[in-house]
Amino acid sequence: MPARVWLATGISRGPSRVISNRASSSNSRVWRMRSLVDMGNSFISFCPHSIFNYDGKKLEIIGFVDMYSLEQLRMFVAAAEQGSFSAAARKLGKAQSVVSQGIANLEIDLNLILFDRSARSPRLTSQGQTLFEQARMLMVHHQRFQSSAQSLSLGEERQLVFALDEVLMMSGLEAVLRQFTERFPTTSLEFLTVVSPDVGELVRSGRAQLGLMFSQIPYPTELDASYIGSLPFVAVVSPEHPLAREQTLTLERLSLHRQIMVRGASGTLTGEFPAVSPNRWSTNNFYMVAELASRGFGWGYIPRHLTEDRIFGRRLVSLKPECDAQTWLSPVDLVSRPGAENGPALNWLKGELRQLLPG
Repeated sequence: MPARVWLATGISRGPSRVISNRASSSNSRVWRMRSLVDMGNSFISFCPHSIFNYDGKKLEIIGFVDMYSLEQLRMFVAAAEQGSFSAAARKLGKAQSVVSQGIANLEIDLNLILFDRSARSPRLTSQGQTLFEQARMLMVHHQRFQSSAQSLSLGEERQLVFALDEVLMMSGLEAVLRQFTERFPTTSLEFLTVVSPDVGELVRSGRAQLGLMFSQIPYPTELDASYIGSLPFVAVVSPEHPLAREQTLTLERLSLHRQIMVRGASGTLTGEFPAVSPNRWSTNNFYMVAELASRGFGWGYIPRHLTEDRIFGRRLVSLKPECDAQTWLSPVDLVSRPGAENGPALNWLKGELRQLLPG
């Protein structure tokens, strides 16, 4: 007798019929397995959705077909997380009978017992616990897949590169980025933190699509700049530095002590702060200015919010030079390339960043 191949979803008698049987009784399965010996050409697939070969004498399973659905897995995960079928049904907005039957069918499809139903509330078996972790990850990946497909259909960008002066990474920007992750979960962000004069070059060259920096007027024609507000700056020094004990801080007194300033890779100074002392050190970020000043190496201007930082708050004191009749306010600009193609994520980010600082 030539070998034949069938796809079975339950019990089948004869080579021409394939029918589905959703019975979940383990005794029923055992009886049917035994019946294979007594029924001649009749046969039984005790593992549902199996592909098997039968040559008239020997039945051999040669493969399997996945027949369970994402909805069944969703019911399984919900029941495991909620601790009961009724709670899972409420969470999913379904009837309890639908959830119970869905999970029972999943157990048949997998040929496994996922829940121990002997107690009042169903509990995961060891096999169920193993599959629960994997099923939950499948749900997460499925959600990401759906989000990615929706984002692509809406034309959302796959990635944005954002260049900024690292001292501008403040609480307001953090709030904007948290909103961004919720609205554009599949758009990845790459951050390039450099000193302000170098932010403009990264955007101009196309390495970054958007930049946030202290104003560096005049800008090259390859850049569009939008003023979004100003940050207050203060002169600081270590509490142990001689300047901290000065009652009157004239330019002459300041010029006698080392000044620490910020400049970019091209040598351009950041901001509009005067170079008072002939003895100057430079660095490429304001955090380093604060660190050097706190260790007594000199004095320098830093954004005022750094003096409220838990690291520098107790290690720095503010100076009040006579030349600073008013607080130094350094303008902050949002820069991009004119004519560049903007997607939904970039447009949204631009709009939010324009409201980041007070005018």
